[in-house]
Amino acid sequence: MRLAHATALLATCAALVLTGCDNDDPSDTPDAGSLPDAGTQPDAGDTAAPTVTGTTPAADAAHVAADTTITVRFSEPMKSGRGTVRVAVDGAQRTLGDSHWMEEQRVFMAHPAEALPPGARAEVTVETDFEDLSGNRLASPLTFHFTVHGTAPAKPHVTESSPAEGATSVMPVELYKADATSLAQRKVVTLTFNEPMDIALTQVTLRDVTTPANAPRTLAGTWSSDGLTLTVAIPRPESDLPPLEQENQYTLDVTGLRSATGQSVDTAHAGLGDGKLDFTTGRRDANVEHACLHALLNAPQAVTAGSSPTSFYPATDSAHAFYGVTLPADGTSFRGYTEVVTDPDRDQTIALYLNQSIPVEVRDTTDGDALVASTLEPAAPVCVPAITHLLKFTGASGDRFLRLGFGPASHETLTFVFERY
Repeated sequence: MRLAHATALLATCAALVLTGCDNDDPSDTPDAGSLPDAGTQPDAGDTAAPTVTGTTPAADAAHVAADTTITVRFSEPMKSGRGTVRVAVDGAQRTLGDSHWMEEQRVFMAHPAEALPPGARAEVTVETDFEDLSGNRLASPLTFHFTVHGTAPAKPHVTESSPAEGATSVMPVELYKADATSLAQRKVVTLTFNEPMDIALTQVTLRDVTTPANAPRTLAGTWSSDGLTLTVAIPRPESDLPPLEQENQYTLDVTGLRSATGQSVDTAHAGLGDGKLDFTTGRRDANVEHACLHALLNAPQAVTAGSSPTSFYPATDSAHAFYGVTLPADGTSFRGYTEVVTDPDRDQTIALYLNQSIPVEVRDTTDGDALVASTLEPAAPVCVPAITHLLKFTGASGDRFLRLGFGPASHETLTFVFERY
């Protein structure tokens, strides 16, 4: 049959029994069910039976919506003109309406012609007449059950996200170790839902609101084992472009996701409002990016801190150095000391890019024991957890001796990248 005929015919064959829907058109054109997806050719040597890898609703799901879509996921692309799905409610056969294929003919979706009765127990049977592109049928039928909710169930919604809904100054680039000698760029976004989601559906759509002419980007996320949190790593769109542009507004559309019971994302809930995560990026931080280069690619220089202010304590003041410091025990916590010598000719801003939040006291011991003002704050999230916090203070010129006191701390070790500006 011609493809146009096949499409029309499939749309009319979505009664409860969804069969191959062959017709008697004498045309020499091959049956549409045997035609592979564009760019996909059947493997003549393939004799392995396809399998069902998942369904929505899941087996024995409860509180399923009366108008739920029946979804069957297969292990490989299937013929679009083959296959029968039967639905029975309390023993009586039900009629299915429209049906279609998605995800390169790996996912079959059928919609009940009428809403299922509240509280009913539905039985779904996937028959063996579904065929892969090589003509292999399912080895055995699959039957599963679910229970219809008594009333319309609540839809899933996002309870937490990173970045948060409406966030501004979001870091547009994050760095990670691609291999032993190089870093790569990405931006990681996470969304946590209030109930388990259908982990087979992973695609979200990123749109550039500031420059709408840029094409939307379809991204695939990864679900946590409990099906609650989706992690989306946004890559560089081109090799010479960052994952996200600076000072740019974006929206991430998650309305294509479904709960484990087949419910669509709530587009009225305050969590996201419209089912889209909206955020605006800020400026990149070149200093933190540079420090990440050392923290991610260099092996730390091992240093054991001094145990007291009057004992020997080692120097940790080489620019661009990545230090791994071990702190001596101090009762139930850890505390230690290292030294920094300032530049002889000019004042400098000294920065320690730390892997943790830890109390640090800076004292000038050149001709006394004067406290040096310092700040400790979260670092720009460029390469968490390698760098999470930034300690800064001014090193006055004149080869002055500064003692850094770390602790008390709950951890024995810490790392930091040392920089002078």
